[in-house]
Amino acid sequence: MYQAVYFDAFNTLFSLRYPVGSDARQLPMQKGALSDFLHRFDAYLQAAYGRAHAGPPGEASPFVHLFAAFADLTGLSKTGPFSLLLRKEGLVRHWLTVYTDVLSTLQTLGQVCRLGIISNAWPHMVRVLDLLGLSSYFESVTISAQVGLSKPNPAIYELALRTLRIHAEQAIFVDDMPANVAAAERMGVRALWLVRAPTSERDIPARYRCLTQIHSLEPVIALALGTQ
Repeated sequence: MYQAVYFDAFNTLFSLRYPVGSDARQLPMQKGALSDFLHRFDAYLQAAYGRAHAGPPGEASPFVHLFAAFADLTGLSKTGPFSLLLRKEGLVRHWLTVYTDVLSTLQTLGQVCRLGIISNAWPHMVRVLDLLGLSSYFESVTISAQVGLSKPNPAIYELALRTLRIHAEQAIFVDDMPANVAAAERMGVRALWLVRAPTSERDIPARYRCLTQIHSLEPVIALALGTQ
């Protein structure tokens, strides 16, 4: 039934590691209205950068081109907030950790369907995936700062689907941000909201309570195999 599974990257496949302990957890700053605003603002900047470099001539405004030049000059476009980590592979592995269910899930899914990533990120995400040993699992990687689009814009999902030449109803999408999940679902994609940390029902905005929640990646396997 499903021919492809697309994943978000950060906080879905891997996350920042706390200085003490080895478990990847959801950071406190990832919750609330402020974090939602910061995510959206960062996604806007990434998409703007992508439009300046990858979009048709004249599509991006002079301001966007100025911002893109600034991002290139300062190194933001190449490394983003992970600039210090990317200097050494050891630092990446120390401060970033792949969730324990990721590799087994990707290995199993890779035998029955095609895999892709749709991520609001700077171009450095490609290198992060490589250093974490994840890039080889994915046939399609759609990064906002490379294509000039960002989630939850439907166009980025459409682009990702075209890279694997499949229709929306043939795809599964997994993300930790409910707005991104809702957008994919409206397109006809089977969308799953990954909530790794326990969340009270009253803390979930009413508009997102209808979304299908999963607390690990294991249900994705059952769904792709048609056993759920």
